[in-house]
Parts: sequence; structure tokens; C-alpha cells
Amino acid sequence: MENKYQKWITQNVKESYGTCQKVTKTMANDFPELKRVRGHYDCPLWGERAHWWLIALDGTIVDPTLSQFPTGGAGAEYVEWVEGTKEPTGMCPNCGGYCYDGSYCCTDKCHREFVASLGV
Repeated sequence: MENKYQKWITQNVKESYGTCQKVTKTMANDFPELKRVRGHYDCPLWGERAHWWLIALDGTIVDPTLSQFPTGGAGAEYVEWVEGTKEPTGMCPNCGGYCYDGSYCCTDKCHREFVASLGV
């Protein structure tokens, strides 16, 4: 990553967790050559998380809020969101996977397991 980007991150990012959308917007305003990207960060420890990052002209990923993830980028994958793809509406309380279309659990199996865990 270019030194000017790292310097900006050090000076401007005080809180990284949950601030990726806001921080990438601010950084892209200061560095118009950077492209904002929305998608998922697939963390080896936490799994797939919704995320925003930036891409430099040479294709290098510039992630000003990378410090929010426990692996700090090691073994992780950035997956860009494709326009028109279904968006998650929540997280499954049983397995932590994404739920869609307002469903409470991600699958019928997870729903049964979750209800059983409640003793209902």
C-alpha cells in the first residue's frame, strides 16, 4: 500500500469496527483515484462479513478499517458484491449465516435446531 494511504489511515481512522462505509467514503473524497467497493470480507476466524474497502489504480486493495478484523488480512478474501445479487436481511441465530427475504433462520434445518435449543 502506498505510504500516502497508510499515513492518511494512521491520522484519520481512530475507530475501525463498523465504520468501513463512512471511512471509505471520506478517504475516497480525499483520494479520488481510489474506487470504493462494497462486498464481503471473508475472515478465516469470523467468516463472511459485510464490508467496504477501496481499490487503487494498480488493483491494490486499500482497506482503511482492516484493523477491525482479528486476522488483519491474513488468509482473508475480499468478495465484491455483484449488482442484482440478493441482499441479506439478517443473521441466522442458530449458525450465524445470512438470512434472506426477512426469514428468521437461514434454512428450515437451522430453524428446527434453533427452536429445539430454546426447549419449545
